[in-house]
Amino acid sequence: MSSFFESLSPEIIWIILGIIFIFVEFFIPGLVIAFFGVGALITALTTWIKLTTSLTSQLLVFILSSVLFLVFLRKYVKRTFLGRTKGDESERNFNIEIGKIIPVVEFIQPGEVGGKVRYMGTTWSASASEPIAPGDSVEIIGNDGLTLIVEKVKKE
Repeated sequence: MSSFFESLSPEIIWIILGIIFIFVEFFIPGLVIAFFGVGALITALTTWIKLTTSLTSQLLVFILSSVLFLVFLRKYVKRTFLGRTKGDESERNFNIEIGKIIPVVEFIQPGEVGGKVRYMGTTWSASASEPIAPGDSVEIIGNDGLTLIVEKVKKE
């Protein structure tokens, strides 16, 4: 068995190492290990065209190419494979109609989450800076996750 590995050329060893790194990326995602696979394949190429003949020069090419590809291409490749998202977290989940007037269904106590309002056909948790009784109307001024931030509509 040892004679088999001794008979392999350095180019073949680097190619096998590169393929193994790229294959391992499928099991340990994060898009890091694959760049070391690319570095190993580049090292195999430079060794095949006789640019790197010593182990030291091969290791130098491997490390430099792997790190450079990782630093400069990871973000681009990751965005290509995973896609892009627009906006912040609340924008991706739902759109709150700021300024909408809605009814209070359970008492809203300032500084506490637990009051309820009716919005979009269901009840939502709500918070406000003043006490608001059930039956009063409130205006949506924002949200904190799934909790609506409201203020009482002043009757004229």
